[in-house]
Amino acid sequence: MNPQDLANCREIHAGLMAKERNSINYLFLEPVETTYFPEYLNVVKKPMDLRTLKENLEAGKYTTKEEFYADAQLIFDNAIAFNKDRDSKFVVDLAKRMIRAFDRLKKKTEAATAKKNGGDSASVSAAAGEGTKKIKLKLKRNSSVLSASSSTEDATSGSGGDAPPNKKAKKVKLKLSLGKSTNKSESKSSRSNSPASTAPIVETVGEAPMNATRRAQCYKIISSFKRRQPTNSKWFSKRVSDPMIVKDYEEKIKNPVDLGAITSKLDKNQYSTVAEFVLDLRRICSNCLQYNTTIGDSFRPVAIDCLTTMEQLCKFFIGKNESPKIVYPRLLYCWEECLKVIDALLKIQNPDDGYQTAHFFLQPVSFFCGGQWPHGYLEKVEKPMDYGTIVQNLITGVYDSVEQFAADCKLVTSNCRLFYEGTEDGPVFMEKVNRLEQALQKQLAHLSSYDKSDKGAKAREKARTKMLTIKKPEQAFLKEILSDLRKTTYTDKSAKITEKATLHFEKPVDTSIFTDYPKFVDTPMDLETIERKIGSNEYATPEDFEYDVLTIFRNCDKYNTPKKNVHMVALGKHTAKQFR
Repeated sequence: MNPQDLANCREIHAGLMAKERNSINYLFLEPVETTYFPEYLNVVKKPMDLRTLKENLEAGKYTTKEEFYADAQLIFDNAIAFNKDRDSKFVVDLAKRMIRAFDRLKKKTEAATAKKNGGDSASVSAAAGEGTKKIKLKLKRNSSVLSASSSTEDATSGSGGDAPPNKKAKKVKLKLSLGKSTNKSESKSSRSNSPASTAPIVETVGEAPMNATRRAQCYKIISSFKRRQPTNSKWFSKRVSDPMIVKDYEEKIKNPVDLGAITSKLDKNQYSTVAEFVLDLRRICSNCLQYNTTIGDSFRPVAIDCLTTMEQLCKFFIGKNESPKIVYPRLLYCWEECLKVIDALLKIQNPDDGYQTAHFFLQPVSFFCGGQWPHGYLEKVEKPMDYGTIVQNLITGVYDSVEQFAADCKLVTSNCRLFYEGTEDGPVFMEKVNRLEQALQKQLAHLSSYDKSDKGAKAREKARTKMLTIKKPEQAFLKEILSDLRKTTYTDKSAKITEKATLHFEKPVDTSIFTDYPKFVDTPMDLETIERKIGSNEYATPEDFEYDVLTIFRNCDKYNTPKKNVHMVALGKHTAKQFR
């Protein structure tokens, strides 16, 4: 769609959404909720609404204004078709009024365009279309031509619940046909397209098999993180499930993870090393940064803030106890400065359409080609690279130096130049490459100067030696919490009996009676033991105390769930909830 038609479509959409039409457009703003109207899809074959219409327009799905007009009309035609024989006939009236408004807006914008250009809008549209470049990749495979599209949408890396307003990046259609891949190229593709394959996390550090002591430290990290980031941690508490983005998210993020999944893996003892746990923590933030790439995205600073806290806690609870042994890879001391380089590239916009210049460089080339590499790409390009993979490498500890980070940044555009320069699509890509390289050169020069400066040296030493300070909890405060916990009661709804919730957790489990208890529980804990540790001032941090209390209820769940002791499981979960 040429710029003039795009502007007209935007104006029409704005008119349909205008405040003066709030009394008639309110039923067409969002998709119809088929949960309440399950028969809707039996009548309507292609649902459409004003929000989806806008998203499609901004994503570049419409190649002509007529396609936009058809979908706009479809919104109201669907409403009429579904409601004409139902009790909700008033919807038909609203739809007809919106159709009249739509027709007036079309005539108004087309008349204005014709007047502005001294001719009818059709001729203007045709003229404006001349010289418009389409980005196309032509590759042969059984003479078939496929159509693929890419999009970037805003989401939390593992958010649950409501999210900040989504910001949509453009969706660009690529026409392509996929070349046959040989076994060699398939093998190379598989290795190159997997970000995880470039992150030898466990191999680069000393052996640190997960054991009960180390697992306890991991639990403390998660608890402390939630306490220090109570609002931000909620975005990453559950797996991304928003139906608007989940499919796109799963296509772009190869290793989705969230705090709930990490806790579950700790409960099930599924981490074989400490490094695996730290890698999953970092992936929460790297996934968020890799997915949320729109200009000025509100989730990016959240991910950076969370990662800073996570790194401090890992260093305090794991690094300090294991020193001088290194049991997980350290991040590059200037990882935040490196992210500033990527952020600067994300802000660059195309001068002709205002869209993000880096869009086609945020994922592997194969992502934009239906999961296949373009024919001959891996023969020309030795090491595929994209900005998303660079962010993942940076945040998961793959880079040991600024030079490694800079080399991969340069590789993104040099690969594009190597493959596309001199081809039919070359001019379009080279225009983007030149803008990115110009900005990248300036950013990397600044980063290199920082790395060699006294300021950089101080930051390097600070990253190596600075340790988080956590204040020792006061005994009186811990005793008060324990006293309040012991006052908790639990009412069994079926038996209608109220009992003291902590009665069964006061003393150590008697293994002479429950002889199989040690098979399920490797770290026994009870309230009397906690009380004794408070009295002897053994708790160095609030997290140490919290871990012991929650261990009581985790042990209860571990032992009683397999035995289907529903009452004890419910009692443990209730008391744990009261403690939290």
